[in-house]
Amino acid sequence: MWIGLLCIFGCYGVSIIVLHLLLRKGTMKKPATVLLVTKNNQNQIEWVIRSLFFFSRVRGNQVKATIIDEGSSDDTREIIERLSHTYALELRLQSDYDAVDRFLSQHDEDPVVLVHLSNREELVKIPVV
Repeated sequence: MWIGLLCIFGCYGVSIIVLHLLLRKGTMKKPATVLLVTKNNQNQIEWVIRSLFFFSRVRGNQVKATIIDEGSSDDTREIIERLSHTYALELRLQSDYDAVDRFLSQHDEDPVVLVHLSNREELVKIPVV
């Protein structure tokens, strides 16, 4: 009886592994690029970053996030620097008004999701759901 159950679970496990390997093989694509523009968003920046990377990992997608800080006076920059040790984050400090346009022109061949975190309506653009 135990041998039969082990055979059933073993076959089920092997079929799951084979299915994942086959599906993963066909979905090797470039990481999605997300540009987050922030200023004084210490209350939500950690949640946004962790959610972005968690849901992308669950879906099997890779994400590269760039964060442009427009001169935060709170702990936003420190939170981003701490999270950059764990996640693929790049922090840029905006010293001029065309930093976002410059970033978009450098990545014009790649699709970029641009989200201004100060604008709550744009939070639905974050590819987490």
